[in-house]
Amino acid sequence: MSPANVLAGGRRTPKTSSFFLWFDATAMVKEMNSETLRVGDIVEITTERLTYGGDAIARHEGLAIFVPFAAPDEKLRVRIIERKNRFARATIEQIVEPSPSRREPPCKYFGDCGGCQLQHLDYSTQLESKTRFVRDALERIAQIRWPDKIVIRSANEFGYRGRAQLKIDPRRRRIGFNRAASNDICDVETCAVLVPELEEALHSLRSTIENRTATNESRTFRSQIEIAAGDDRVAFEPAIENLQGGPVRRSVGQYVYNFSASTFFQGNIELLAALIDEAVGHQSGKLAVDLYAGVGLFTIPLGRTFERVIGVEGNETASRFASQNIAENGAGNVEFHTSSVESWLKNAVDNKFASPDLLLLDPPRAGASEALSNMIALRPSNIVYVSCDPATLARDLKSLTAEGYGLSQVTAIDLFPQTYHVETVATLKRSVR
Repeated sequence: MSPANVLAGGRRTPKTSSFFLWFDATAMVKEMNSETLRVGDIVEITTERLTYGGDAIARHEGLAIFVPFAAPDEKLRVRIIERKNRFARATIEQIVEPSPSRREPPCKYFGDCGGCQLQHLDYSTQLESKTRFVRDALERIAQIRWPDKIVIRSANEFGYRGRAQLKIDPRRRRIGFNRAASNDICDVETCAVLVPELEEALHSLRSTIENRTATNESRTFRSQIEIAAGDDRVAFEPAIENLQGGPVRRSVGQYVYNFSASTFFQGNIELLAALIDEAVGHQSGKLAVDLYAGVGLFTIPLGRTFERVIGVEGNETASRFASQNIAENGAGNVEFHTSSVESWLKNAVDNKFASPDLLLLDPPRAGASEALSNMIALRPSNIVYVSCDPATLARDLKSLTAEGYGLSQVTAIDLFPQTYHVETVATLKRSVR
């Protein structure tokens, strides 16, 4: 349900001509202490800031209350929907005094579709909040007090996404994305964050499904389809009739990358060059190792500034694309291994592999905790850690700093506008021991 209609205890409220739906100003607000606060109670709060996950946090007599679709620094009446010992969750009943950062969400599906959490905030507030997410994680989890400003690199806040995973219910002719905290499908005809090519692909997919449904062929559809835009075509996986599959090709500056719709590749096509620049741009030396290397996004640029580069990737399909990309980019000094990162590192340590000048890693959201001990044993001079989750990044940085690595640079990159997600590039240097 959309914040444009105001979330009210899980019920969709009627649409109004203005952004805010104002309730009766004489509505009663229960005054109580936090010990007696119960599910269903209505309280008045003033929000403080956003938390990682997209909710705003407020305090009611010492109790933390988390409110989705709220903005920083606004007065709200909220209904308690969950009560724990140390916190509560609530939904908005009335916006008493809106925040200056609140705006009308551009997408009519916002609040119902689970893809975005922050469209109700102006973009500068989104960016500021994301740098705070990174700083808070460093301080709270890693016990690192970063003294400098955290720069965040950004581009267009809409029309940026070049890959998507679409959910399909052909019998009910629904195509879209999961609803928030649900496996149900929010049927969407348009998506504000997709690049135009994928918007068109969404329309083509809908037409194909509607045609098949009319001829009782809907049972042949899968419940999920991946789509990806390349430089000159869109690929579907699985392919459907005239909606073709196969690899696509994406140019990023002087580099070219081939990948399929189901192969991981960063989705924000406007910030790929910035991401490569932050991770690779100032690094050089004799030997670099790229872990969780995917299709070679960082591996290939590393080949321009290092004498020798080794890429490691456990996914066989991604590894095949990486080998193709290495050949097409003429990176003759790059070798690639299809192996789990943990296995490759253990073998490298056991065989007394030379310490690299640089170890770069871009692990999944869960981080690299199982690989850390052998990463440290390999004794790289420098580490560049690319992460999509500030919490797991901070957890792993705590282990690395405890072993003599000092954090020298932190940069955030907004690869996921309108969501709470943020990419971080952290650079570490080994102290002499």
